[in-house]
Amino acid sequence: MAKFITGQELTEEVYEIIHKAKKQLLIVSPYIKLDDYFKKALFENHKRNSELHIIIAFGKNEKHPEKSLKVEDLNYFKDFPNVSIVFIPNLHAKYYANEKRGIITSINLYDYSFKNNVEFGVISETSIFGGSGIDKQAWDESMKTLGKNYTIFIRRPNYKKKYLIAKDYVGSETRLDLTDELLNGGIKTKRSVFEFMDKTFVDMADHMERPSREEFEKQNIQAETIIEVQEPIVKDKLLSATNLGKLKDKSFAEVIEVMIAKGYVLDKTTITDKGRLVGIEYKENTKGNKWIVYPQSLAELI
Repeated sequence: MAKFITGQELTEEVYEIIHKAKKQLLIVSPYIKLDDYFKKALFENHKRNSELHIIIAFGKNEKHPEKSLKVEDLNYFKDFPNVSIVFIPNLHAKYYANEKRGIITSINLYDYSFKNNVEFGVISETSIFGGSGIDKQAWDESMKTLGKNYTIFIRRPNYKKKYLIAKDYVGSETRLDLTDELLNGGIKTKRSVFEFMDKTFVDMADHMERPSREEFEKQNIQAETIIEVQEPIVKDKLLSATNLGKLKDKSFAEVIEVMIAKGYVLDKTTITDKGRLVGIEYKENTKGNKWIVYPQSLAELI
């Protein structure tokens, strides 16, 4: 059932949607500016919930995106364990939703708007995971829009499998970070947020059920294959794609092309699970800039 709301009721409902999210939190707002109340009273607890997937969509100011989302607030969101951030250049819509309900509204996630502006909204109690209605339509349209625009940051949780469906959170991993590209002249790389919707699990060595002989032998063959690749890599020097290419008189682009063909990277900024197995990793400098480095032995592939 949809209900028109405004004034204090509207602001309180938006606060509640953010604060009570357990599994999904979608924030679509051209302008985002967080004060201490947003951070400490609404968002901070979510840093301890790796099960909550937060999706932030912002836009406008294509040449100066920091005017739509301050770098300080962008970095704040990047610290959450399970977050997707999408830039939508022509965004004007505002929508807030969790797994229980959503609000289509005029209000930006901007502290000034919540304190001073006259804003309207329509809240729907319909779950985004079932049924029909305004909220489901708004959710579906938001997902469609997200998929067509520029994903700039992805961070995903890793889990260690236990018994049955139980699992332990063992930290999060940044899967994509194009924020520098966005802030330094505009985003050119287009990646869909739906490429990164999986959860990453790390198998638990202890307390596993006994495998059959066939399963054991199959796993052993796979493990030997991995060891054969990894063994010479252990002491390898790690090189950038440019420096790796110099060993074989190849260009940066040629190195990336080979690594993509081998399934080790998706592009120049994203490592696959297969790539991690052969020792490819990210390197980061003191300014937070990241790039991919490759074991020197991989030069034999190019």
